[in-house]
Amino acid sequence: MAQSKICILCGNEISASQALRHKNELLGRKFTICKVCANEKTDFTDEQSVINMCQLANLPFVHTLMVDVLEGSEDPTFGKYMRKLAPYKKYVDFADSQYGTSTDMEPGKEVKITDDMILRWGDQDAKMYPILERKLNRLMDIKPATTSLEVERYVQNIKLGEVLDASINNGDVKAIPQLRKAYDDDLKSIGLDEVLNSKDASAKSVGQRIKDAELKRPIPEREEYDDPAGLKEYFNKYFVIPMKRTFGLANEEEVNSLYEDE
Repeated sequence: MAQSKICILCGNEISASQALRHKNELLGRKFTICKVCANEKTDFTDEQSVINMCQLANLPFVHTLMVDVLEGSEDPTFGKYMRKLAPYKKYVDFADSQYGTSTDMEPGKEVKITDDMILRWGDQDAKMYPILERKLNRLMDIKPATTSLEVERYVQNIKLGEVLDASINNGDVKAIPQLRKAYDDDLKSIGLDEVLNSKDASAKSVGQRIKDAELKRPIPEREEYDDPAGLKEYFNKYFVIPMKRTFGLANEEEVNSLYEDE
């Protein structure tokens, strides 16, 4: 199997597209962790299992992101955790891990509701304040707000996202397209669209990654890409060199090249 690797957990030989995008350099080029094992070996109701996988892959464990995946999906997986992690450039490897503390605003924990929270989010169910505050903190981690106006824009964006989520949960097919467009436009206006919509490339197929590369990356400056159709060689052989020979300007090597294929 071309470019195949062996998963250290299941021992199966897999393609590069089936491998987790880990940062464990000790695994070398031959060994890796497959996506299936990464998902099967992590139980998001068991924090330690997620920590263990992050440590094995040398990826940062961020407690609050783990909670986001757990409460935001009926089927939390390590792949979804990696997509949540992708926008946060300050988290590079396992050494940057952020563990849970008593100050984490998680559902189920007793949190003191402050006047600032009520002013920011309005009248809410008590359990919603920690969730909304955590979402605000996530946006602040990705792109710190420098003014109170920017904080207010983040709050408005989160509220709009909550309305969109409610429409999706209620199956309001008429409202969803307009709300989604409004939400995406708002993300773009505050400069958060690219980072929040970015995904871990390892979750994409090879074809999708090639397409992304073709659309976003410059063509590598390599000789074989200069004239892939061979037009330059054809033009030289059947026009430029014959003209140079007619006027006595072609050297011996150029003249000989005219007969190489004969």
